[in-house]
Amino acid sequence: MAGMVSKDVIDQIRNALDIADVIGSYVQLKRAGNSIKALCPFHKEKTPSFHVNPARQAFHCFGCGVGGDVFKFVMLYDHVDFPTALRMLASRAGVHLQLEEAHSGPKDGPGKDEIFAANEEASKRYQKELLQSPEAAAAREYLKKRALNTEVCKEWGIGWAPEGYGFLADAAGPRGGPKMKALEAAGLVATSEKGSLYDRFRGRVMFTIRDELGRAVGFSGRVLKTEDKTVGKYVNTPETPVFRKSRILFALDKAKREILDRHAALLVEGQIDCIRCHLGGFPNAVASQGTAFTSEHATLLKRYTDHVVIVLDADAAGQKAALRSAELLIAEGLAVSLAALPAGEDPDSLIQKQGPAAFAAVLAAAQTPMGFLLGLLRTQEDLRTQEGLLRATRAALELAEHAAGAVQTEQMLREAAAGLGIGYDALRRDLRAAVRRKLRPTPAPDEVAAAAPAAARPVAELELAMLLGARNDPELAGLVRRWVPYELITDPACRAIVHALAEEEGDLMAALGDAGEECQALAAQIVNAPQKVLGSEKDMGVEKAAQDLILSIWQRHLDGRRAELGRRFKELAGEARQEAMREFAELLLDQGKLKLGWEQAHPILDLQLQKFCAN
Repeated sequence: MAGMVSKDVIDQIRNALDIADVIGSYVQLKRAGNSIKALCPFHKEKTPSFHVNPARQAFHCFGCGVGGDVFKFVMLYDHVDFPTALRMLASRAGVHLQLEEAHSGPKDGPGKDEIFAANEEASKRYQKELLQSPEAAAAREYLKKRALNTEVCKEWGIGWAPEGYGFLADAAGPRGGPKMKALEAAGLVATSEKGSLYDRFRGRVMFTIRDELGRAVGFSGRVLKTEDKTVGKYVNTPETPVFRKSRILFALDKAKREILDRHAALLVEGQIDCIRCHLGGFPNAVASQGTAFTSEHATLLKRYTDHVVIVLDADAAGQKAALRSAELLIAEGLAVSLAALPAGEDPDSLIQKQGPAAFAAVLAAAQTPMGFLLGLLRTQEDLRTQEGLLRATRAALELAEHAAGAVQTEQMLREAAAGLGIGYDALRRDLRAAVRRKLRPTPAPDEVAAAAPAAARPVAELELAMLLGARNDPELAGLVRRWVPYELITDPACRAIVHALAEEEGDLMAALGDAGEECQALAAQIVNAPQKVLGSEKDMGVEKAAQDLILSIWQRHLDGRRAELGRRFKELAGEARQEAMREFAELLLDQGKLKLGWEQAHPILDLQLQKFCAN
């Protein structure tokens, strides 16, 4: 991307900025004669050795040796790449950048800058409503009870979305205009079944969500009327070009410098818990955004630290979620600690009731994932019995399987051996045996399909065709087009029907004119009795049902790849065998993530799609 920006434009940005002004907005500069000094932000020191030279528009630290221009400083301080630093400084300099990816086609709809601007304007309007609107009195009272005063609300972009349907929509101008398009692209305005536009967020306390660069990418809205069980407690911005829940960590923009300085990140559950940590003297706290922790979150944190402390609730759900998050972080090669809160407490309540010292004590008592797991197992299993010991051993081995390397694996196995009273060598042999068992070839799905009668179509493929046929839904069709290469659908009749429906080819029967009698018969069944064929839509809603079916189809595809690898493995030796083992391990990990639900799975699907298209 940066290569598509001319040197003249880069020079224009550099010349429009004073490096002393830019660096001075990050660190405290002091003038000493002709020199401008500061304590170096890139290493710890007591005597200033960091110098800024405005004449040369450069900086240099005589302590650690780091130096460069204004772009280099922003890259190092904000931990970003050059294209990102370029964007940040261009915005500061008032220089408009036209950055288009080489592969991108004609611009369709608002760009990311317009979406950022729409979110920022909405955030300001929500904040103004919170402070001034009589309707927001209940919201102000709620925030007061949570000990979040006006200054905190301003600092964190907390506001109020009024009850009406047109707070944002009515002020955005005509339908199809640039402001309305930006609001729609940002997920702030949606279209009803009747085709009218309305505000997505209504009657909610609004938390502004920012990316790691501080740009407003979305919102999380909390309802106050909790007695209505049909309404979700929290509603988040849907997926947009700038907002992917699996890639956003709340407060990372505020926490990243502290994470770098403290060499650790605190991972908590919710926005208010995260804010309370910052207010209580723990400014390295972040929170996953309305979703389970994902591998993308783990990758993001790895950019800033090698150590993550997971703060978990004491209940079973919190323990399970914490261990799942720990597995993803371990797989990234990060050191992980698990800090268990007292029963019935969260970071917000604990800090408010007992003060920051009590929370610090919780962090100080944090355990390794293996140590935490062993503690749970001692309460769940009788390790004096053969059955209990075997179950505990399997659980420990399953956790150790996520280790990113040999050193981490050995550390975890030695801890497990000591905790379970088992020899280290025995555990290591069991781990190797478990890997070998998973490498055993299994019948390929296509072989199974060939042996089955013609009427036995893959269930997920059939149900996906039925779902598309029962629901004439453009969003559903787009979801299938986005995530399902038609070649993955192995049944010819299902493949033809899904293709016709997903591509919205109009009359299904006409589109299948040359598809054969079997395909037409199935299509006729779907057209004539869609609800009967579809059943209850899995009692989970159309979108969730479609997502589960897509994941099932991909699982079947990966099963086939795994089986092929298993067959090849017996014939390979040396480096080729090692490469097959690595690929097999990656497949197992990917399949495991697909089982965790859509939020964690679709990043894996992105990678699988790239591999599929490359082949």
